[in-house]
Amino acid sequence: MITPEKIDEWLKEVEQRPESAPLIIQFIANRLRDLAAWNESLRAENIALISGNRVEDYERRIAHLEYQLDLLKRQLGGDLTEEGQAAAQSTRRETTSLLVFHAQGQVLRVAIDPGEFVDGAILGQLQGDLTQSDEPPRLLVVPSSEELLFGFTYGRVAAHPVESLAQVAPGEQWEWANAPVPEARRSKEMLASLTPVARLALAEFFVLVSRKGYVKKILTSMAATILSQQYIGMGTVLPADKIFETLLCGKKSRIVLVSHEGYLLCLDAGRLHFSIEEAMRPGPTDHLAAALVVDPGKTILVMTQVGKVVALNYEELETALSLKTKGQAVFSGQRRASGVRVAGAAAVSETDWAVALHADGQITLHAVSSLLGRGTLPVQDELLAFATLTV
Repeated sequence: MITPEKIDEWLKEVEQRPESAPLIIQFIANRLRDLAAWNESLRAENIALISGNRVEDYERRIAHLEYQLDLLKRQLGGDLTEEGQAAAQSTRRETTSLLVFHAQGQVLRVAIDPGEFVDGAILGQLQGDLTQSDEPPRLLVVPSSEELLFGFTYGRVAAHPVESLAQVAPGEQWEWANAPVPEARRSKEMLASLTPVARLALAEFFVLVSRKGYVKKILTSMAATILSQQYIGMGTVLPADKIFETLLCGKKSRIVLVSHEGYLLCLDAGRLHFSIEEAMRPGPTDHLAAALVVDPGKTILVMTQVGKVVALNYEELETALSLKTKGQAVFSGQRRASGVRVAGAAAVSETDWAVALHADGQITLHAVSSLLGRGTLPVQDELLAFATLTV
């Protein structure tokens, strides 16, 4: 700060020692240059405020913060205080939604009651062709209070509350061809993933994972822009590749990739790049079957299409020090040669439950403790998809 006292001090210095004048003049010139730049910055900001540009930016930020707050409130029963949470827990009954979705855009929602779960129960049956475009449907089980981010293969995204999706009753037969399409596809894009984002405010990164093992990390601070522009990026550089999954995680999270032919790679989320990089290198005929975030204490449950369960403890996971590898095999080469393939994988606890989609369209419910105990899931023909849920 240049004060009148400081100026008087400099003038006396020049009178007493004239040789110091150039140095003092240089200092004053530098300071004036800084003040001029600061003045231009403030002037530009004032113009932005007057024109409404900065106001619109602030309004977008406030709207996004209110959106995240609303998501958390819905998860916690409508009140973020400890007293409010306790009251909400005592009065509300959390419902669960089973989602069956396909790359063509169909999303079938089945409401299921966790209080009525029975091991081995049949939740319903899909009728019709289940392998359109040579791809079976996928499964996702989430709380009905969740918010879903629909991710498409060309980078477009759209957010929908689970409760806004049309639902069907459990225990019935559903015609797959008549399944609703909540978000219409555009041009040649396909529905790539459904990502639960209710806890967006608690995450640090989005991680895009492609079918051929490419990954890209994005800061969740970009979420407001991503949601307003409805675009998150393609996440791959290969023409024949496409997005497979969009994950939310933290700096210390571990991400596990499991391929269709039975290879597993564990990644440290904090070490991933913000640019697209090849993390896993599956074989020419292989692609990813699962991509998940794993927390300490969880067990990785890999389910094959013949119903064989492969379980790996969190402590057994070896974080990859180098990328562009196949990863570790989760079952023998002999089984692979005989045609065994991965139907899905999940990070589970013994108290969790699992759902399985069979080739005949039946969707069955199973206690994870029973699956881990038996090592198998009863299958008539083969499994098309597998997912788990925490009650």
